[in-house]
Amino acid sequence: FPHPFPWGVCLLYDIGAVRRTLRKMPYLFFLLAIFSFGLFSEKMYQRKDPLISSVHTKVKGVAEVSIGNKTRVLDIADYTLPSQGNSFFVITNFLTTEGQTQGICPEYPTNKTCCSSDQDCQKGKIDPLSKGVQTGKYTCKHRKTCEVSAWCPIEAKRETPRPALLASAENFTVLIKNSIHFPRHNYSTRNILPGMDMYCTFHKKHKPDCPIFRLGDILQETGANFSSVAIHGGIVGIEIHWDCDLDPWFHSCSPKYSFHRLDDKMTKKAFKREFTPSHRYAKYYKEEGIEKRTLIKAFAIRFDILVFGTGGKFDIIQLIMYIGSSLSYFGVATVLIDFLIQMYTKNCCGSWFYPCCKICEPCSVNEYYYQKKYETIVEPKSSVKYISFVDEPNIRMVEQESLNRSLQHMEGKEIPVSETT
Repeated sequence: FPHPFPWGVCLLYDIGAVRRTLRKMPYLFFLLAIFSFGLFSEKMYQRKDPLISSVHTKVKGVAEVSIGNKTRVLDIADYTLPSQGNSFFVITNFLTTEGQTQGICPEYPTNKTCCSSDQDCQKGKIDPLSKGVQTGKYTCKHRKTCEVSAWCPIEAKRETPRPALLASAENFTVLIKNSIHFPRHNYSTRNILPGMDMYCTFHKKHKPDCPIFRLGDILQETGANFSSVAIHGGIVGIEIHWDCDLDPWFHSCSPKYSFHRLDDKMTKKAFKREFTPSHRYAKYYKEEGIEKRTLIKAFAIRFDILVFGTGGKFDIIQLIMYIGSSLSYFGVATVLIDFLIQMYTKNCCGSWFYPCCKICEPCSVNEYYYQKKYETIVEPKSSVKYISFVDEPNIRMVEQESLNRSLQHMEGKEIPVSETT
């Protein structure tokens, strides 16, 4: 070869670059692992879109209830209340006041309704806690209370039946129909797909996709006992979570169901009735031409259906933003730029893998880059130091670079004291 020296210099330069690269490989693999984990586990390459949801429910079941000497069979029209939004009510216990008619009767005695004379009764007074409008008269026949114009007899305060009258509602089932739509991705689906077995019952392990739920199983999943909750009612949340991957190569979009108790289980018994869902409604009829009604105070379990989730689809902008933020977070951007500049603007001319045949010359691009990146600091100039000893008449002159040794062994040019002064 006509120029062996440049070959050796360039070859040594390439070997040194390879060694430096190999030393940084564990660090690079560690960063790559963290980057890949965040990229694929959290699907940071996707654009997320919240869903729009619609829910419809159907409750089914029949219960036999014994009230006094009567036995009744109740169906869905008797124990369900009108739905409110994404909620449905199932009556589990109730109190009835039968044969009420419009008339004048004494108010039911309480701490606020008891009185002792007509002066305590104000005609036309309406109290939010009262059952009617006061007539201004006082009655002492059976109750020392004011007379009111209302549905008579007035509803009495009684203890809630124990056990619950509709304790068998534990075996009722509810069908939940849920349709969702992702506006940005223009994708719609539902939890009931063609070919699904509609005679199934939800089970967390064996039938996780079944949309038919047994009410007792729902309460059991929340850690509550259906019989105890049924006495005064409660509030239960049914959560439907959609985590959809809308990319064609990893497409998956199916609901996951979970259940939670939403009412305050730690509330004191004295206040528990005030915070549990109860509802009053009446059934009207006529008897011998007189309008009558049966007032029902129902205690129910309210089931709130909460639907949430996102749909993700590949988006090149999200991928670029994640790569850029990751590089800046780990401080790899500067290292990557240095590596690219060194790879494409090497000191040696020629290809990256083979040394060149010409003499190595510095690259102007590299010089400009490093001038902008690093600040050049001028080295301090060497100065002359003088050393004198008590037992010597002369002074020794030494260089500053030689002061790293002991002064007793320092050697230097001897200069008479008279010349220095």
